[in-house]
Amino acid sequence: MSVWRKTSRVSGVAAFLLCLLILGSACVSPRTEYIFQGPTMGTTFTVKVVLDGEAEPLSPQRQDEVREGIVTALEDVNSKMSTYLEWSELSRLNQFEGTGPFPVSKETLEVFSEAQRISAATGGAFDITVGPLVNAWGFGPDERMIEGPTDEEIENLKARVGWSKIKIDTANSAIYKLDPGVYCDLSAIAKGYAVDRVAEGLAARGFGHYMVEVGGEVRALGRNSAGEAWRIAVERPRDGAREFQRVLPLTGMAMATSGDYRNFFERDGQRFSHEIDPATGRPVRHNLASVSVIDSSCMRADGYATALMVLGEEEGFRWASENEVAALFLVRNGETFDEKATPEFHKLFPGVVEGASASEAN
Repeated sequence: MSVWRKTSRVSGVAAFLLCLLILGSACVSPRTEYIFQGPTMGTTFTVKVVLDGEAEPLSPQRQDEVREGIVTALEDVNSKMSTYLEWSELSRLNQFEGTGPFPVSKETLEVFSEAQRISAATGGAFDITVGPLVNAWGFGPDERMIEGPTDEEIENLKARVGWSKIKIDTANSAIYKLDPGVYCDLSAIAKGYAVDRVAEGLAARGFGHYMVEVGGEVRALGRNSAGEAWRIAVERPRDGAREFQRVLPLTGMAMATSGDYRNFFERDGQRFSHEIDPATGRPVRHNLASVSVIDSSCMRADGYATALMVLGEEEGFRWASENEVAALFLVRNGETFDEKATPEFHKLFPGVVEGASASEAN
């Protein structure tokens, strides 16, 4: 893990003249930015913390404390909710063959509770029990299969899938598997939760300007080193390329994106995405390439983005609009992408979709 410090300044006489020329406005104080980066949860994280000019710079010891707080929060989530760690809380739940109570931490219970709420709200489009199908299609911790599952195998696995097969006992911080064969996968919501945990930790340390990103899921507060809202890119969903579709000014909000363009395989000219529809047991088959959701909670945005990808460009857009979810849909149209923004998205970013193409984010 690494940390960089950089300062955005207008120096010497130039700063003095600038203050004189801007009549009736306050001179912008220099702002110092600290960048923390490293690997986590099978991906990477980037955290930027900005201090106003009046604030004391972070000492090396203070920087170490901030870095340790970030890493500790991320490792805690991973140790509880990873399907790749055999000893994680989630893995032990999946290995549990009983139908009685399985005690879990308050953190895991919080994520399960939100997952179940989203499942109920979306009619099961979001379903953490879809894990057996995710694994069968080669998108889980096991080695990817050359051939996908047969129709018979899919039907057998679907019998183990269903969000209603999970019961949550909040009072006793326990989870019940009503079917011993239930296998849960939190990968579509745990990263968002990890972002929230890191952001809340920074806020608790007194930081008012920061940006937290884990594997593309983002939460931001305050202003960047230039004194502006954080500029967060919505990626253009092209295979094998890194391009921006839009850049959004984000502050006091989180953004999560779900798409079919990073984790997929092709066979016989057909694309198989990691987004599995619990109803069919198969990768989604529609023209929706990605959905970006804006919400105050990155965990909630993460779950919603996955649900909307499963629902597709028409049903997903209708659901998001009716439920006042701020979402930007990118729909494949030949070699280009059509943008569809919900009314709530337009309220947050008026004119963004109709505006000019995006420039580089910071």
